[in-house]
Amino acid sequence: MFPTAVDAIRNGALDFIEKPFDPAAVATRVREAIEAWQNVNREDSIFGRDFPGHDRLTARERDVLERIARGASNKEAGRELGISPRTIEVHRARIMEKLAAKNAADLMRIVLRGGRAGSERLSDRAI
Repeated sequence: MFPTAVDAIRNGALDFIEKPFDPAAVATRVREAIEAWQNVNREDSIFGRDFPGHDRLTARERDVLERIARGASNKEAGRELGISPRTIEVHRARIMEKLAAKNAADLMRIVLRGGRAGSERLSDRAI
C-alpha cells in the first residue's frame, strides 16, 4: 500500500480515489483507466499519432519513448532494449529536450494529446 497519492502516481498509478467514494464514480474511473492503458499499450498508440517534434526523434529515441509511455522504468526499458539504464536516461533527456517537455507528465501530454494545451506547438517555433 502506498502512503500517499504522490507515491502511487510515481509508482505508475493512473489515478487515485479518496474515501469516502461513490461506487459509480469508482466504476467510471476504473473504465477510464482500462481504456487509457489499452490506448497506451496498442502497437501504434504513440506513433500512429502526430505530435509536435515526432520527426526530430531518432529510431532509438522512439523505442525509448514507447517504453516510457508504457510505464517502464529506466531499468526495465534498458533490459528490453539491451542497453544500460544510464543510456535510457540519456535518451530520455534528449527526448525531453527535443520535445520541449518540462517533466514526464508534460512529455506524455505532448505525445498523447498532440501538444500542450494553451501553449505554442514545437513545430511552430523557430528552432
